[in-house]
Amino acid sequence: MPGPHDKIIANAAKAALRPLGFQRKGQSRLWFFDHSWWLTVVEFQPSSWSKGSYLNVGAHWLWMDVAPISFDFGGRLEGFEEYLSDEQFAVAVARLADRAADEARRLAAMFSSLPDAAEILLEQARTEARQAPTHPSWMLYNAGVAAGLVGRNDEAAEMFGRVLNGSGDQTSMLHLKAERMSNLASDAATLRQAAASTIAQQRETLRLSPWDASQL
Repeated sequence: MPGPHDKIIANAAKAALRPLGFQRKGQSRLWFFDHSWWLTVVEFQPSSWSKGSYLNVGAHWLWMDVAPISFDFGGRLEGFEEYLSDEQFAVAVARLADRAADEARRLAAMFSSLPDAAEILLEQARTEARQAPTHPSWMLYNAGVAAGLVGRNDEAAEMFGRVLNGSGDQTSMLHLKAERMSNLASDAATLRQAAASTIAQQRETLRLSPWDASQL
């Protein structure tokens, strides 16, 4: 049963995020902003041990279909704020909500277009690959999809190839999805169509408004 701390979180999130256009996911602690092909996601994450909240803020790429909502870029921003009293917690959560709003604005500016997203993800993926060259990550996959969506097919193939040539489990979801997209990387229109189809399906799963590929 929701406690007083849950109501405080909901009120603080509503005050800070609703004016920016965020929606609350049901009665959960998850809020999101719809950017057509991606979501800004804010989570006031609970603890299993104490009343209170962590703060997670990130981007969810809608071409990802491995979970209803994942934090694909970004994540934990703040440590745990424990509920001790209504007055104390209201101040603490208002600060978290304001921090979430600031980070949401920063992400929206970073990923204002697909070409911007592709450039940022490619740079990040290559940095991670240099640091751990034999350990493929979802960042490589996401950079590959973004690159493919903007016609940078050679770089898309490079990203998927790094996943396939790494030391990861060849039966993993990451490897299988990278293999599928790698097979499409030479055909820009087919890759784009596949990604657009996944975006449309993910939007339907999340009960978002109807969408078509012309919005890419």
